[in-house]
Amino acid sequence: MLRDVGTPVASDDGDESGDEQFAGTNVTIDATMVPHLADGLDKDRRPPIGWNPTRRPPRHPVKPVPKRLLEDPSIDRSIDPARWTLVSIRAADDLGHVRTSMNYSQSFGTSAGFFAKTHRTQFLDGPNEPAVADRLEMSTTCLNFQMQPIDMTFRRDDGRLIHKYPDICIEFEDNSVRFGEIKSDETWFDAPAIKRPLDRIDLALGSIGIPRLLRIKGMPYRQEDALAAHAIAMNARLTPVNPAEAAAVRAMITASGGCARYADAVAVIGAVRADAVDKLYAMLMRRVVSFSLTREPHGATPVTAPRPAEAFALRALLSKFVEKVAA
Repeated sequence: MLRDVGTPVASDDGDESGDEQFAGTNVTIDATMVPHLADGLDKDRRPPIGWNPTRRPPRHPVKPVPKRLLEDPSIDRSIDPARWTLVSIRAADDLGHVRTSMNYSQSFGTSAGFFAKTHRTQFLDGPNEPAVADRLEMSTTCLNFQMQPIDMTFRRDDGRLIHKYPDICIEFEDNSVRFGEIKSDETWFDAPAIKRPLDRIDLALGSIGIPRLLRIKGMPYRQEDALAAHAIAMNARLTPVNPAEAAAVRAMITASGGCARYADAVAVIGAVRADAVDKLYAMLMRRVVSFSLTREPHGATPVTAPRPAEAFALRALLSKFVEKVAA
């Protein structure tokens, strides 16, 4: 802090160019009040997750479960999902969507976008599926995914045919493949009109050697910090990357014992920082590096190198359900 500053007087040589001397006590500065300008620049100084001083409601609240989904379908034996008979499982000829619901009659929004990891456009329902799809596009634990991958046809006791479409099929880094259903949170999965059909789908998948459906909750991926981090990553994920740059980053991670700092990974790329950041996001999507996107990364965010893997199992599984046309 400044203390005891004297009054300025002109210099003895009559120079009025603006140079001034201070009469009286010299200026003293308390060093504890002026920390080094670089201190803390690599630290995450953003507010913690969930910090909401204005107490405003969240931008992405979970909608309540509709009353019709809270009714137990097992009360009526003719429509009880436990009594459904599996008729067929069908995949699309191109191993893509078996249906899309892009229309204006839905009570939820629909959207579509191109995903590099799947090499095709994906059609998405509601607020949860886009958030989960963005997460999978940038996650190194996912090799491939497909929305609305199969049509499962059941016959009810009253003879009516029912079509069920699992929301997603995911191929993980160990080449295991799982089908899944996406809802906001546990309250939706616990609703009887949702839970009982999903339980019947589990049994149908198990009868052909496929694990039960994953219950994927979308709300963790709809938090403000996660949405902001993924929006930046998605915009940068197609940035061209030189193989030499990717090799340099992986070599640096290996030299650091398998885990490096985000700031060091950006620096080793050697380009303009903004370009280097975009290239690191592109490396994340290509599984050259791995780091968390629960919030926007900062200088100390750990960066690792995932195990190399190639996608093949998802398409191989879906091809088994393509209808064969007689010659």
